Amino acid sequence: MWNNIIGQQKSVEILKSIFLSEKISHAYIFYGNEGTGKDAAAIEFAKLLNCDSPVNANEACDKCKYCLEIDSFKSPLFKYVIALPTGKSESDEDFNPLEKLEKEDFENYLNEIESKASDKYHNISLPRANEIRISSIRQMKRDIYLTGRTGKKKVFIISKADMMNAQSANSLLKILEEPPKDSVLILTASRINSLLPTIIGRCQKIKFNQLTSGDFKFYFHKHGINETDIDLYTALSEGSITKLNQVLGGNYLELRDKVIEVLRAVLSDNRLKLSNAIDGVVSKKDKERVKQFLLLLIIWFRDIIHKSNGNDEYIINQDSEKTEIMNKFIKKFDSQNYKIINSIEEAYRDVDSNVFTDMMLLNLSHKIRSYIRNKD
Repeated sequence: MWNNIIGQQKSVEILKSIFLSEKISHAYIFYGNEGTGKDAAAIEFAKLLNCDSPVNANEACDKCKYCLEIDSFKSPLFKYVIALPTGKSESDEDFNPLEKLEKEDFENYLNEIESKASDKYHNISLPRANEIRISSIRQMKRDIYLTGRTGKKKVFIISKADMMNAQSANSLLKILEEPPKDSVLILTASRINSLLPTIIGRCQKIKFNQLTSGDFKFYFHKHGINETDIDLYTALSEGSITKLNQVLGGNYLELRDKVIEVLRAVLSDNRLKLSNAIDGVVSKKDKERVKQFLLLLIIWFRDIIHKSNGNDEYIINQDSEKTEIMNKFIKKFDSQNYKIINSIEEAYRDVDSNVFTDMMLLNLSHKIRSYIRNKD
């Protein structure tokens, strides 16, 4: 049912209208940032297209045989295509990529598919799965032209379709040029411009927007998660359930304390403390962790701006301990907050291409210090 989808009211209404109109396109692209529910909506639409007893005439019942089989990824009417690792002795002539996977890769694949079936917002992650392989598209091409069940739609979801290699994309294009009437293709993509223009031109496009704090509150309530610091979680997650789950599982409240530790070392000009604090951020060699640290740093200085202007309702770090630290900072220092934020944003953009993140953070710390002066 559509209440399985978090937010995305506009996209859901479009899909409802498409179903009611009975003008089902042969191919769609659901596009938008990662973690906004594109796959979840595609699976929900697949259920609706095959549901025996739609509720309110425009949503899947979640009870009939076809809904349950698709929901569990065990339906002959439903295929879910993803990027896979290179298999053993794999050749360009292969049709079934799963047959060629190493045992460990195959077990990982089964576990990830099971997790996706249980949680449609689960982000599938397979080691060395860098592209959607030509063999996956060949298998899909073979299946799509087989005679289906009368009155039903075979639905093929290509998740993260922007990971197709050139061969895969060209093979898919041939299907789109001669689509069978009883099948629907749904491509989900975070980088729609990475797809071939000829593929984009043959699909109906539906955009998925970033999720809001209100959407996250619904998600928190549904999963029994404490709503403390929800504004912080929302800001860190950048409108993505995938990132939200990383934040919830990544102890980012501890990382927020690292922000204060680094800033104290910066303001005291204590190089040893600064070096140790930065080591605490980069020691795991996790660039996503460094990005989250920088995002927390941006949030901190945005809160300083709001606090200075008396706009406390916009402050994300609302707990009394953090607001007291802000008050002391504002009382003691003059800071060029917008220049500081611009510098942090530049560092954020450079993280992926920067090998020495510790040196990057050290240089950033010196730059931040140059924009802060004592009031005395």
